[in-house]
Amino acid sequence: MPQPHEIKTTVTSALAEHPYQHDYDPQVTATSVLSDSLTAFGFASDGTTRYYLFHDGHEVPPEATVGELAGHAKALHLKLRTETTNG
Repeated sequence: MPQPHEIKTTVTSALAEHPYQHDYDPQVTATSVLSDSLTAFGFASDGTTRYYLFHDGHEVPPEATVGELAGHAKALHLKLRTETTNG
């Protein structure tokens, strides 16, 4: 069971078979969630792909916290998106 103050966070990716799920403190930033989910999915940045999180139709700023994104909700669902850049 998650602690009352933790937010059940789910990250899904079209490229991954299963979602990444973890309970985060509200103070944790999107940067940490992104990093953890990339590790869980086994994705590595190759210099040409930019990974970012998407929530409610918008790209999540790296400094945004899980608590800010979830608001009053006890759960948060983010999507992992990729963007290919031409080196």
